[in-house]
Amino acid sequence: MTTYIAFLRGINVGGHKKIKMDHLKNIFEALKFENVRTYIQSGNVVFEATEQDGQTLVSKIVQAIEKGCSFQVPVLIRTVEELEMIILQNPYDLEMMNEKTQSRGHHS
Repeated sequence: MTTYIAFLRGINVGGHKKIKMDHLKNIFEALKFENVRTYIQSGNVVFEATEQDGQTLVSKIVQAIEKGCSFQVPVLIRTVEELEMIILQNPYDLEMMNEKTQSRGHHS
């Protein structure tokens, strides 16, 4: 079983393409995904699946959301390992970025 994170674009923004997180969770569970968890109203969903082909998963998710919500949503999925690699390969100094963000926040 592989853990995936699904990022749904453009939902719950400005009153458009609204999906309640409990409804979204139900859609993912109906696809037989396990340990489904949503993150606030962001459209980010963590789930486990036996399917290894990312494109197949995306297609299933897009079709299920369209059927359950009557609109299409772009979906990007990544495994936990893929996200860890993205973070490790970040070309920016995260400490420096955090310091700049924090110092800007104090001067606003």
